[in-house]
Amino acid sequence: MTKQFGFNEPASQHIPKSSAVSTGELIDSPKFQKNSMLESLNSPEMVKMREDLADAHKKSIEASVGWYHMLSAEDKYRAVEAFCYIICKAEREGTSHRGLMSELGVYPEAFWIDDLMTLHNALYTEYQEQESRNWKDMETLTKLAQDLNSDAKDLL
Repeated sequence: MTKQFGFNEPASQHIPKSSAVSTGELIDSPKFQKNSMLESLNSPEMVKMREDLADAHKKSIEASVGWYHMLSAEDKYRAVEAFCYIICKAEREGTSHRGLMSELGVYPEAFWIDDLMTLHNALYTEYQEQESRNWKDMETLTKLAQDLNSDAKDLL
């Protein structure tokens, strides 16, 4: 007998039988245990991996801050000026977090810089509120101009 398309088993063997569903056989199998995912996430290997990742993240931040403090005063000024300009320009235009990383030229590597997301969210909120205030101011100015025009017409 030849094997069709390289498969060793018929697909029908993976379809649960109706009796298995009604007796709870599927639910009781280890494959469908509710806590198996949680247990695997809390396994000693995963805990160690999370600790290693957190440690690497902390060391990366310390290295970056150390690098910044080693810059000359002029280089620090240029770096801060450039970052502020690029970030504020992108946020004023309403960019996304990914767009901000692209503008800075660090996408996708900067995805794990959580403070960049914090900065993006804060500036996004600020510029949205600022735009809202500007529209309210424009409405107030328009109303004031209309009132002044009507008063001027009354004087003439």
